[in-house]
Amino acid sequence: MRLGTKAALAAAAISLTAIGPAHAADKMKITVSGWFSSFSNYFLAIDKGYYAQEGIETEIIQAGGGTATPALLSGDVQYSSSASVAITAILKGGELKIVFADNDRVPYQLWSAQPAVKTLEDLKGKQVAIENRGDTHEIAVRETFRNGKVDSATVIFTPLQSRATILAGLSSGSLAAASVTNDEVQKLQALPNAHMVADMTKIVHTITGGGVFSDDFLAKHHDLAERFMRATVKGRRHAVAFPEDMVASVLKRDQGQNHDAILQSWNTQMPLRTADGTISEDAQKDEIVVRSELLNVPPEKRRTPAQAFDFSLIRQANAELDKQGWKP
Repeated sequence: MRLGTKAALAAAAISLTAIGPAHAADKMKITVSGWFSSFSNYFLAIDKGYYAQEGIETEIIQAGGGTATPALLSGDVQYSSSASVAITAILKGGELKIVFADNDRVPYQLWSAQPAVKTLEDLKGKQVAIENRGDTHEIAVRETFRNGKVDSATVIFTPLQSRATILAGLSSGSLAAASVTNDEVQKLQALPNAHMVADMTKIVHTITGGGVFSDDFLAKHHDLAERFMRATVKGRRHAVAFPEDMVASVLKRDQGQNHDAILQSWNTQMPLRTADGTISEDAQKDEIVVRSELLNVPPEKRRTPAQAFDFSLIRQANAELDKQGWKP
């Protein structure tokens, strides 16, 4: 090799060393309970490159709160969208923080495919399917029974974890009833015997959807959590501004769904969403009280709002994007 060539290669090597290696993207595993429009914040943040712009490579894992919350505590995943189940875990001592509240009313209805079940009274002594014990579905059903002056202790709450299993059991009539999401209602309406027993969207006010980090993750990776929430807020705003993009993001992950049904579910859910992804301190206190009573946690042992919720990251993300005049 000629001397000039060697010198050129050496110079190039020095130049590359000075520049340094490109930084690898931070990897995050996050969970959603299903491929529903309510999780399109995350789908769009991936599809439109919002996470990538923040230097984050995101993998979405389908898992209900009963699976996602232990995985979050162990560090196997970095973020869970099952905020309601996480509140229950926090009251049991789990070191987690609710950082995002997507809805402050439940997007659920109580449905049955058994012809004999027409009212709440008809469910006494029968199985009512929920996703996990102590989750928003169970709380919503209990509150619906209380509102209807029927003792919820007279029904059998059956946690099945998988949304697919719940829907299959309800559709076949093997379950007397189940708490279902707006997206699932669209499928049930096509079945001959399926019918709504109670519209819980008009009865129950509690947090559904949202986001959770572990205290450990927030302490060690605060900057990453900040970037993640900023990208998530962009995804949330994009879904509202461009519903057709939202539908496309859902269909990309589940082609078995129907375009019009997804859009109808989205429109039904819109009035239930929080304005900025947070809830008030009074609402936080109510969440703690309701779940503490369900878990028989005495007042002196209950967590405070500051121990369970931290909306500083999403408030910061909203403020930054508003200041920039950001639009999708």
